[in-house]
Amino acid sequence: MGAAMHSIRIAPPAVLVVLAVVTACTPTQPDPVLGTASPRLHLSSNLTCQDAWQGSPPPAPEAPTAEGVSSLAWKGSPASYSWPIRDEMTGYSYTDGGGTKYGAWKTPITVAAGSGERTITIDNPADASLIVSSATEWETSEELRQGDFDLPSSYTLSACEDRPTQFPGMTLVQGPACVVIKVTTTATGKSSTVSVPMYGGTCS
Repeated sequence: MGAAMHSIRIAPPAVLVVLAVVTACTPTQPDPVLGTASPRLHLSSNLTCQDAWQGSPPPAPEAPTAEGVSSLAWKGSPASYSWPIRDEMTGYSYTDGGGTKYGAWKTPITVAAGSGERTITIDNPADASLIVSSATEWETSEELRQGDFDLPSSYTLSACEDRPTQFPGMTLVQGPACVVIKVTTTATGKSSTVSVPMYGGTCS
């Protein structure tokens, strides 16, 4: 992935003080309300075919799969990734808007064509996080780059009928971990999990 993302805050505009001249006195008007920082991005928890990348490739045969959802990145972060992150060779450092530091691994997710809705959550560990976004947000959102957003607790992904449906995303950990991702078929309630070793963590 690219350079590390760091949270930023937008400075409020300068306060405009208006002076009114009245007979024998020059009172100062009260300060107007200060501007506030731009609102945090709220990532959508429901993504559809229209939110996916166009021209998504078919799922790789060797990609770990659960309930028709797959990702090559679910094989785990690179062997060189370790904790703590020292440089770009040992990981990708990501800091969210609250200052929490993560090790990130780019994790595009592909839903099989015509498979309906799937819900994705992280079962374990509790301090890991999953980002799944629309292609537009991934490519253009400054808040997403800077980590200034709110994450939903789960994502519901709707597949395209006529093509594989791939959404961009990242898996975030706060140390070596086996990240257990749960995928549920909405129509039946059936679920499966996939275990992803991250930053030196191992999965039994």
